[in-house]
Order: sequence, then C-alpha cells, then structure tokens
Amino acid sequence: MLFLITGMTVVCQSLEQIYEPVFVGRPTDNAFNGMVKLSDGELRHYGFEGSWNNPSSHIYINSTDDGLTWNKKVITDPELFTNENMPPASLSPWSGDFIRLISNKEGTFVLRSSNGIDGPYKKIRIDEDQHDMIRQPLFLTKMRRMLITCGRSLVHDGMEVMQSCVYYSDDDGHTWGISYVPVGPRFITEWPHKKPRWQNYAIEPTIIELHDGRIWMLLRTSMDRLYESFSTDHGTGWSDPVPSRFYSTITMPTLFRLQDGRLLLFFCSTTPLPEEDRSADTSLNEAQKTGLWDDVFTNRDVIHAAISDNDGKSWKGFRELYLNPLRNEGDFATSGGKDVSLDKSVHQSQAVELPHGKVLVAFGQHPLVRAMVIFDPDWLYETERSDTFADGLKNWSTFKYINGIRGHCAYNRDPGPFLIENPVNKDCKALQIRHIINNKFVCDVDGAVWNFPASSKGSFKTRIYLKPGGKGGRISLIDRWFNPVDTMTYRYSMYSLKFDGDGNTSSGLLLKPGKWIDLTFEWDDLRSGSCTLKIDAEPQIFSLPLNFHSENGINYVHFQSVTKEEDQEGYLIETVKAVAEKR
Repeated sequence: MLFLITGMTVVCQSLEQIYEPVFVGRPTDNAFNGMVKLSDGELRHYGFEGSWNNPSSHIYINSTDDGLTWNKKVITDPELFTNENMPPASLSPWSGDFIRLISNKEGTFVLRSSNGIDGPYKKIRIDEDQHDMIRQPLFLTKMRRMLITCGRSLVHDGMEVMQSCVYYSDDDGHTWGISYVPVGPRFITEWPHKKPRWQNYAIEPTIIELHDGRIWMLLRTSMDRLYESFSTDHGTGWSDPVPSRFYSTITMPTLFRLQDGRLLLFFCSTTPLPEEDRSADTSLNEAQKTGLWDDVFTNRDVIHAAISDNDGKSWKGFRELYLNPLRNEGDFATSGGKDVSLDKSVHQSQAVELPHGKVLVAFGQHPLVRAMVIFDPDWLYETERSDTFADGLKNWSTFKYINGIRGHCAYNRDPGPFLIENPVNKDCKALQIRHIINNKFVCDVDGAVWNFPASSKGSFKTRIYLKPGGKGGRISLIDRWFNPVDTMTYRYSMYSLKFDGDGNTSSGLLLKPGKWIDLTFEWDDLRSGSCTLKIDAEPQIFSLPLNFHSENGINYVHFQSVTKEEDQEGYLIETVKAVAEKR
C-alpha cells in the first residue's frame, strides 16, 4: 500500500515483510529520548510545534499499527511535557508506575504517575542542580535498580565543560543517588589539524547491562573514536573513559538490547574533515575559533548500525542505516530555517523493538532530515552488496562543500561528480571522477564513497575505465566513512591503490587506459596481512601492504582524484561489489 508522510510517498509493506530499512515517518523533536512503547503496543514520539526555544504547542505522534502509520495528538496538560528534549515517562517493571526525570534551572525533578502515561503526575525535586540530555531509564536485571544518564556543567582545568552523570534508584524512583563519570580526554591540536575541535570531553552516554553484571557505557568525544567506561557496581562508580573500537566524532551513540539478547549499536561511524584555522573568519565568534564551540560539522550525514551476538565482544554489519537526503543540497545550511532546530544531522537516536523481531529507530535533529525507519536486524548479517548505478547515486556520498559557513555550523553543498554515458555500453551509466579546479569549494577534488557489510576477510571488486588524457586516481578500502573530498583518507585506509594517467600504480602494476578493467581486492587479515590484487581476474605478483589495522572490518570504498592539476577526463566507475567471507 501507499501512504503520505510529510510530503513523501512511501511504499509500506506489512511489518513481516520489512527487511532492509524502510522510512515510516518523522520524529517530532531531536530523536534521542522522545519515543516510548506502551504495554498495549501503542508507539508515541513526543515533541513540539513552533520554534525550538518557544514552542507554540507540545504534541506527540502515535501509531497503533507497529509504526507503519502515525497520527498527531496535541498535549493540553502542561505537566506531561514541560521542557524541550525531556523524555516521556517509562513504565516501571516493578510497580507499573510511569516515571520520568525532568530538569531546568530550578533543579532536577522526578515525575510519577500511577494512572498511566497521561497522568496526572506527582512532581518531587531530587536535586538542586540542573542536568541536560536526560535519556530514558535502563532497568537492571541483576538487581532492582534503574539508571538514567544525563550531563552537568562544571569547571575542569579552568574551563567550563560537560560531565556525564548517572542517576540511580533502588526503590522504584522514589529516592535517587547520582554518580559521576570521570571527565574524558581533551582534544590536542596535531597535524593534520590546524586548530582544536569542539571540546566535548566524554558526554551524552549510552549504557547497557552486560550478562556478567557490568554496565557498559559508550560516550561521545572530540576524538576519532567513541570512548567507553565500565561500572562493576551497577552504576555507582565508573572507570576512566578510554578509546573503544568504534569510530565516531562529536556524535551521540545508542546501545540497544533485543529481546533475544543480541546487542545493537546505532552511531555515526564517520570522521570529519581536518580542522581548519579560522582565526580570520569574522562570521565566527571566539568560542568557535578556539574549540569551546564547533564552527562546522562535516560528519553528520550518515548513521550506521552494527550487531553483536556475544554481548559486545565482536560486531557485524556496520551498515549505513540512512543517508542524509539533503546531503547534496545547495542551500543545505539555511533551508528550513533555524527556528525548529539548528542542526541538519542524522545523529542522535533511539530504538524500540516491534513484533516479528523488527526494530523501529528514530534519529536526526532538523525536521527536514530526522526520520524513523523500520528494519530487520538480520539485514545486518548480509555478506554481499553491489551497485551498478541503476538507482543513480542514491547509495553514494559524492558531495562537495561550498566555502563559507552558513546557518548553524554548516556548509552549503554541491552534488560533486555525476553519472555519464558509458563509453562502451550505451545502456549503462558510469560515475566520472575528475579534478576541475574551482576555488568556490573547500576542496575541489572529486570523490565517491560507498558502504558494504563489514568484513575482516573478504573481497571488493570494481570495474573502472581510465579515460585517455586522464591523470589518475586512488581507490582506498577503509573501515569508516570519510568525506568524499577528504584527501587524508588513504592514510587511514587498510589498503590503497594509487594510479596515474598512464595506468602505473603504487605497486608497479600497469592498468591500460581506454578499456574497462576489472580490479579485485582480496584480504584475510586486517592486523598484519596484505591484500591480493587481481587485474581482469589474473592474480598479480605484487600485493598491497596493510596500511592501517582494523578491528571491525573493511566496510567502505573511497574513490578519489589525486592530481593537483586540472583533470578534465579522470576515470570512470561502472560497478562495485563486495563479499564478506563468513567466519
């Protein structure tokens, strides 16, 4: 059947038929804590209408058919939703009461209802301090305790920073204690960065109870990775945050346990462009120039999902759950205005489990970008993916940034390289990668980025065509998303093949211009192993050395032009295919 949501026509299958991610609606607010599933199966997402700092009305959307269709409800009782980004109440498994925490300049309060989620609620202050980014509770199984993560402002090393905190209650939310996570790392400016990143330390935590009773926390930082902390006393104390295995920068993660015990992680496995010196930019304030606030986001256009069968010891998938539909737009920075939300990102997320093992995920911030999708976790176990551009560039990141920060921490965009007629097969399209010098861009080289299921042992095959007169390029295999125009990508790739316009490669191999060439990369050890290269199915004597080890497996290919000169011809890409070997 077909139905309309916010101007989009969506093909809606029955819930049982949904496999890969299907868009079903838009959250009503930044999507990290507003969704709740009631005991009768009703789904709600709470939010507002009007501007983010002066809502005209508080609302929620609800679904009674497992998230396939949604309706809007206006909230008339101010007690139900009193602050921006405050979560709806959650059902206590012990008392059956609905409980939520809210916080404002007057302190932090617990609200409690014994009459259902619509109240009325009894409100009691539990802390004189204000806490932000309150998420929904985790109800432990090893003891009768609930944990709620949040953050507070404090002065650390002479600077005001955010610190992660955890409220805990052992009496069903009547009384509360609070624990503090040690402050995380400070970003140090080193090459290739020319100034600090926004100093996030270790904030916006997500937590899960492990089978051995420990509580595992993942934290947003300014580093290239999420950091992790553990509690061995059910959330009362926390270890110093240290780097985790997951790449992510200044974006919020979400851990979620399925009813069958498997773990899901939703996060932006992305790395931003190196930080530029903007000390002369008069459009920025001092906080943006020095790292007390961010000047521009360049890694919030894709959200990923990974799955673990062994309580987080190993992970599969690392697949793109959703690509920002506005990622190529020329008015990206200013479209939709700033009144309803500032950031056009797909980070921040929340999940609930549906019947038939399906999962509903809400994510994103600005209403033009945020989304709710339903998918089957088994989709994350797929071992193959291919693309012939039959759907255009739907599954690709190719955009370029236009100079000049606009709106909220954003550049306007250009679509980047485009599809042209295949010079051999007129019925097919090919993606042309060139370098057309244009100073309007932050970086003007062409690049293209494509995701596939992560593999520690697998293969990647592509068919390319070096156009006569072209000046070459580079193909990099990597374990996270980098910007298409990021010229540093190859330094962090597992394997990289560079070729010039005559077909000479970094391994001494020759690719003949003027003909289609099949390149196959095969690897089986991302800690010490090399990569076998085949040209037109023929194994080559030379292999590609491992440049950067990976714990999670290769899940991206990054194509790019490499010449500093103008290159009107470049090279073409006709097909891509990745296969992960099961282990």
